Amino acid sequence: MERDKKGDMERLGTARKLELVHFQITKNCNLRCWFCGQWGKKGFFSDARGAAMDLKDWGRVVAQLVAYREETGNSPDVMLWGGEPLLCPFFEKLVQLLRENGFALGIVTNGTWIDRYAPLLKEEFRHIYVSVDGDRESHDNVRGPGVFDKVSENLKLIYGGNAKISIMTVISQENLGKLQALPEALCALPCDEVLLQELIALTGQEVEEYKQWMRESFEIRATEIDSWVGDSVDEKQKSEALRQILAKKYPKKVIWLPHGRAAGYCKSPFSHIHIAWNGNVLYCTDFYDFSAGNVKEEPLLEIFKNERSERFREEVRKGHCVTCRHCSWINSEDFHI
Repeated sequence: MERDKKGDMERLGTARKLELVHFQITKNCNLRCWFCGQWGKKGFFSDARGAAMDLKDWGRVVAQLVAYREETGNSPDVMLWGGEPLLCPFFEKLVQLLRENGFALGIVTNGTWIDRYAPLLKEEFRHIYVSVDGDRESHDNVRGPGVFDKVSENLKLIYGGNAKISIMTVISQENLGKLQALPEALCALPCDEVLLQELIALTGQEVEEYKQWMRESFEIRATEIDSWVGDSVDEKQKSEALRQILAKKYPKKVIWLPHGRAAGYCKSPFSHIHIAWNGNVLYCTDFYDFSAGNVKEEPLLEIFKNERSERFREEVRKGHCVTCRHCSWINSEDFHI
């Protein structure tokens, strides 16, 4: 059996080596951005089911990662995620546990609660991703009145520390008309780089294709994918603005992350893993219908190696996952710790 598995790995040309683990430490968020698949107009977290992972549950995962490192010599990085991870009631204790065990940390945050944990974020994290979806007017239209100024002030508290600060901006209909001027506005914030990414907007046909794939390949009745149905921005207007943006030089690094920019299939399932708020193990941070197991019931590394995970990897390798076409981060070196 082991010989067959090794042969499969060689045939696929990609070894299973765990390099990055996403901890979705809470599904809760204090904002309601209209395009968000979690808490937006049709967000799937509004009626999500399952018991949330507590600090003891996450502590068991940390212990398993320590054992994995001792066995293999490989130490995965850990990205904290939500919802809004800074809303997690045991955020500080979990960070201390991870750092005591020597794990490099990153976090994705909307930035509104940075002031509550500024020293911790500034000193203990290697990479901080902060969502800012335009200038003051555009950002507040998406995320709420006063949010832009709050985030701007909070960034001053952590800029210049140990962490690299990346501004993540989703190009939407809200900021499309200001797209050419957007990089300069964002570079003025206390940050190290600006990442421009595309809006996830699936067509009805793509959703039906995904549901059929989930049903036939994994016997899953996919429902959470519905929250990602939407209209994409005007391609001609976006392309012209981006052409001019890419021709300019800015005081900070500006990176455009278009959908489908990488050739070949997604390598993430071979090296990254996402543990959802309820313990489900996924291979994507946006699409939640598929689960390879639950860490409250099975060890993480057993799930990573199980038959269901292998089948998912093979399906992705064959190009059967339609949502991969809507990923700005596929095989990207930009999303890292």
